[in-house]
Amino acid sequence: MAEKFLLPDSTGWDSFTDWMTDLSWIDNPCFCIIIKDYTDFLKKDTESKEIVMEIFKEDILPFWEKGVTQTVVEGKPRSFKVYLVK
Repeated sequence: MAEKFLLPDSTGWDSFTDWMTDLSWIDNPCFCIIIKDYTDFLKKDTESKEIVMEIFKEDILPFWEKGVTQTVVEGKPRSFKVYLVK
């Protein structure tokens, strides 16, 4: 994801979360992530798979839904969708 989102620095889960709740360099009103072959996604690292999904559910999605208005000056919610495809 660091590569796909062109994250400047992703040295751990905290920096991944920080960058995914920034994305100021992407000028789109919405984000859509499609994880193809979700069953195989991080199949050999189930702990990381659980962490990624938890970060999306508890940090990234709520941030873009309304948290951005509370933490960013003139922050505006953006649509952020994650699709898991078998």
